[in-house]
Amino acid sequence: MKLFLAMIAGSSRFPSSAGISVSKIWGQAPTGHALVARRPDGATLTAIGTRVVEHGRRAVEHIRAIEDLREQPVPATICVGAVHSAALHLVPEAARQFRTLHPDAEVLIARGDDDELLSWLDARTIHVAVTTRPTTPDRTCSSAADEFLAVLPRTHPLARATEVRLDDLVADGVADPGGTCGPQLEEAYAEHGERWAPAHTVRDLETMFAMVAAGITVGVAPAVAVPHDMPTSVVARSLEPRISRQLFVSTGPTHPLGPSLTSALIAILHRRS
Repeated sequence: MKLFLAMIAGSSRFPSSAGISVSKIWGQAPTGHALVARRPDGATLTAIGTRVVEHGRRAVEHIRAIEDLREQPVPATICVGAVHSAALHLVPEAARQFRTLHPDAEVLIARGDDDELLSWLDARTIHVAVTTRPTTPDRTCSSAADEFLAVLPRTHPLARATEVRLDDLVADGVADPGGTCGPQLEEAYAEHGERWAPAHTVRDLETMFAMVAAGITVGVAPAVAVPHDMPTSVVARSLEPRISRQLFVSTGPTHPLGPSLTSALIAILHRRS
């Protein structure tokens, strides 16, 4: 097609010798119609030939545009920052899905609190942020609910029920998972007329899960932090009444793959909620 367009050189009339060459290259269109008509004073495109040229020029432009994409380098590394609970399983799972579409990209994961993450996003240190509060209105931001779950030793009496009452969890000496979860639980408990009074405060969710697995305490954790392969000695139960928080996924403007990673994060959040 490129050679055919080059030979007619943008004109519907050309020397008869070119007409002979064009006929040799592509004497008939795929429809079976002649593309050129030979005359004593030269050769000219037929009506079908003119239409083929129009379509051909557009096709060649699209092919060149596709070829140009190879010349545009895509940043090989994308950095996502997340609160601790989201960085445990949500972000790694999204990164695995993301890399099936972008196998040459590397995903770096940074942990921080809400203030740190939003400041890093503003400073373009990270490209995507997963936080428990929204960013400024001028940024692209999506959200999804994330339910809090009771985390119990399988042999614990509270594990026999499908739901655990808020006051029963506190009465049994619940562990506060730390981070942004504590203030959110305190606020949610107050909304239901209960008092959040944990017996222990841990600084990371991995420690809380280990303490529960050892039968030392009962705990509470957001659903995104509960591993798919939890030890058989640990179970997760819904709270009664149910309480949840919002997780926000914000995308900065500086990375072309940011929206793709954001889509993977939101899809997983919706599946879990």
